[in-house]
Amino acid sequence: MKKFILSIDQGTTSSRIVMYNNSFNVIDSVQKEFKQFFPKNGWVEHNPVEIWNDVKLLIQKILKKNKVKASQIYSIGITNQRETTVLWDKRTGNPVCNAIVWQDRRTTDICRYLKEKKLDRKIQNITGLIIDPYFSATKIKWILDNNSEAKKLVKENNLLFGTIDSWLLWNLTEKESHITDITNASRTMLYDSRKEEWSTELLKILDIPKNILPKVVSNTYDFGVTDLFGGPIHIGGMAGDQQASAIGQACFKKGQTKSTYGTGCFILMNIGKKFQLSKNKLVTSVAYKIGNQKMYCYEGSIFVAGSAVQWLRDKLFFFKDSKETELLYSKANKNENIMVVPALTGLGAPYWQPDARGAVFGLTRDTSIPEIVKATLDSLCYQTFDIIESMRKDSGTKISEITVDGGMADNNKFIQSLSDILQIKIVKSSNIEASALGAAYLAALSSGLIKNIDSIIKPLKSKNASNVGNFYYPKIKKSLINKQILKWRKTVSVLLKYYD
Repeated sequence: MKKFILSIDQGTTSSRIVMYNNSFNVIDSVQKEFKQFFPKNGWVEHNPVEIWNDVKLLIQKILKKNKVKASQIYSIGITNQRETTVLWDKRTGNPVCNAIVWQDRRTTDICRYLKEKKLDRKIQNITGLIIDPYFSATKIKWILDNNSEAKKLVKENNLLFGTIDSWLLWNLTEKESHITDITNASRTMLYDSRKEEWSTELLKILDIPKNILPKVVSNTYDFGVTDLFGGPIHIGGMAGDQQASAIGQACFKKGQTKSTYGTGCFILMNIGKKFQLSKNKLVTSVAYKIGNQKMYCYEGSIFVAGSAVQWLRDKLFFFKDSKETELLYSKANKNENIMVVPALTGLGAPYWQPDARGAVFGLTRDTSIPEIVKATLDSLCYQTFDIIESMRKDSGTKISEITVDGGMADNNKFIQSLSDILQIKIVKSSNIEASALGAAYLAALSSGLIKNIDSIIKPLKSKNASNVGNFYYPKIKKSLINKQILKWRKTVSVLLKYYD
């Protein structure tokens, strides 16, 4: 009897279920977009019930479509949009409000208060993170302070918190498992990654009760069993989407670096077994913990990447399909000096300016759609350059190549521009959905289908490996790129002064 691995890949704009065979070839994939809510300027919300219903429906669909029974599934792996915050009633399972998404900026004032109290260093020392609305902690506090149902449930000891991984797991196991993994926990701004425990000190500062938080475990673990799909299926792997992507790209060695271009862009560098703080405005998170092996990473986050392309499509109506951007890029007049800063939900690393908003510089009568599309894509390359420079300074390591994945990696013009601007080799995986693959690897490790991470690394080194992709090398002189970088930084500095 054939057996399979299922990956739940729950992202910022859609939910996807991927089915793999025991050689990690994709058998099938089903996906569904869900509604985005923008109730106020800088606010971004999701309906967690819609997300759960979509995931359940998609699992049913892929099993039925491929005539696969529950008994044929080795294990389920879960990967998820990180930091997005859900609070719910543990008796009924009803959320007290919409999920507050990682992109949301409503807690800027709370973050400003923490900075005024000079808690920056303390929080970074404990969590590895920089104070920003991006992370879960201030989102939890905001809900506790502003939602009457949450206040009531806290008093009754009936409130639970979770990022999307915990929310899905709790529903899959029918209220049995209130658990998160160490990578997701390390992104909450409440977790001490070295001691591997929720920080009592930070919980006290933010007035968040510890009993609403999930249990924290390794990335491979017996997370529970779901009986919702015709029989018991074990859930064996879990990781935040960016760490899962690094696992999918087999970034298991110190110095290996990957960049994922999805809704946002997230660049991770494996920094080894030692917890190290960044001096150049990056954050330190847990890369993974598999068995007794725990690795840390530096990370730089660009809040708007694919969502900028989505904005050009859905709000400005520049094109109907995101795939058209590659052709539009080719048509752009190179003599136009357009600069786009796509800070639609603030600027992330290394600027950390939640109040900043997007801007276009250099418009002329000759400016048309292709020039703005090209400038938007190039802006993501410049932001990547800023983060890579911070990583070089922090690690003291020359980065000679990065591996890229995510939906935007399909755009060859964009990836070539990335190589030109970074002046390094870019390796594009042929499996651009590396997060789902990483979750599948974790589930396979947990189920015993594969024994250890060497079982992942060796196939990747094979010349015939299915996820070995294309290579891109710089085609533009460094002197020309340096001029563009200088212009980019002047542009950003003008924008930051405006919002100072």
